Amino acid sequence: MTNDVLAVDNISVQFGGHIAVNDVSLSVKPGTITGLIGPNGAGKTTLFNVISGLLTPTDGSVHFMDQDITSLAPHKRARLGIGRTFQRLELFNSLSVIDNIRVSIEISNQWGHIRPYQDEPFTKAEISRVLDITGLDSVRNTMATEIPTGQARLVELARALILQPKILLLDEPASGQNDQETETFGLLLRKICESGVSIFLVEHDMALVMNTCDEVNVLDFGSIIAKGTPTEIQEHELVIEAYLGAKKQ
Repeated sequence: MTNDVLAVDNISVQFGGHIAVNDVSLSVKPGTITGLIGPNGAGKTTLFNVISGLLTPTDGSVHFMDQDITSLAPHKRARLGIGRTFQRLELFNSLSVIDNIRVSIEISNQWGHIRPYQDEPFTKAEISRVLDITGLDSVRNTMATEIPTGQARLVELARALILQPKILLLDEPASGQNDQETETFGLLLRKICESGVSIFLVEHDMALVMNTCDEVNVLDFGSIIAKGTPTEIQEHELVIEAYLGAKKQ
């Protein structure tokens, strides 16, 4: 038994002769925001796909709340409390912001989630709560095609939050946001975390990562080369050489 919400143990992923993820182990503790950074092609999204069930690892295991979920289908992992957003925006452009969230509820019910969303007053209250948390209430009836990318990212986050996850896997959630939106987004993530939802974050915006995360893991060529607090990571020689230093050039 551990206190980890999520534990990735010795995960490897091989595509033919290419090793995309090489013997990776890491964990996410309750009430924390954990970051995963590294150069493009380092294997970050591949690892996320293993955790969410879209990819089967060549070796290793994934545990969620001390349960081995390595062989579980994605929808069964979601049912347990794993929420995810994707690097590529996947909104229903023909629907409004609020209807995008409602679709998430409908899919959840089809998956057999034990949620009281059959109760209309509860559903309305939950939607209003999530809209308020994400700052989307003012655009609730706006079509998804009419909002900027920064807000569209928040809609994806709202759709994940409405399923009441225990952990959120966020794949580059600040992509397309300006500096002010990213700063506000970091505060939002901290607020969500303090409400009881752990967060595992892949992100290229170093200001967001270093100002928001409790712990950071660094992936390079499929392997973890460092892990520690943001301060420790910023001072780590291998990380500066492999990633942070390159960002300054």
